[in-house]
Amino acid sequence: METFKESFAVHSYEVDAFGTLAPPALTGFLMEAAGLHAGRLGVGIDALMEKGLTWVLVRQRTETPVPIRLGDVLEVETWPVGLDRLAALRDFVVRRRDGAEVARGTTQWFVLDVKTRKPVRPEAVLDARFPRELGKPIVEVAPGKLPELRTWEFQKRFHVRYQDIDLNLHVNNGSYVAWALEAIPKDVYTGSRVAALEVQYLAECHYGSAVLSRLARTGPGAFAHAIVREEDEKELARITTSWAPR
Repeated sequence: METFKESFAVHSYEVDAFGTLAPPALTGFLMEAAGLHAGRLGVGIDALMEKGLTWVLVRQRTETPVPIRLGDVLEVETWPVGLDRLAALRDFVVRRRDGAEVARGTTQWFVLDVKTRKPVRPEAVLDARFPRELGKPIVEVAPGKLPELRTWEFQKRFHVRYQDIDLNLHVNNGSYVAWALEAIPKDVYTGSRVAALEVQYLAECHYGSAVLSRLARTGPGAFAHAIVREEDEKELARITTSWAPR
């Protein structure tokens, strides 16, 4: 299957105070490219919704070896990688206009039954054009689940807003990333940038809920995060971040 490419300009409202592309914005670029490619292949969210199904992201890892800056024009290239039981995998490479690679990532998706909120086998919607055999992801993903955060050094509370809700009527994946980053110590945030990010989405969350963003340092420039629903302590996402000097 041919890859798909889409261009994105980095705008002032997508960068942080230091002019670096914010991780939730990069996630948004990848999700937009994935959605456009799926639509072109006839399996976009509109086509799935007609069948009572939808796509949900269950895991992602992105690596950004160099900063992406305000004014950069990026080309996101993406393609399906194969199937792993209930998950359909998709990879990404991000390049600047001059061809220099600035990021890469891998994602895992479920096809979800809208009524039951349970996953169905991706073969139900992916025809023979899509690879069945699982290729090697473009970046290494930790095997199994990310570790549970049993103790934490800091937590911060947020309310789910209207703008956190996506087409599936639950919190969008970028909001979980944003909440995790808000718990980072100020000295780390001002002196460093996210060089690697891995997220495992565990449960849905909806408008009006309160969430807790918890954090623990796991090594130099490395943190483990948990996003938890306050009312029942339901774990919503596990996240790891690695930071490099700005």
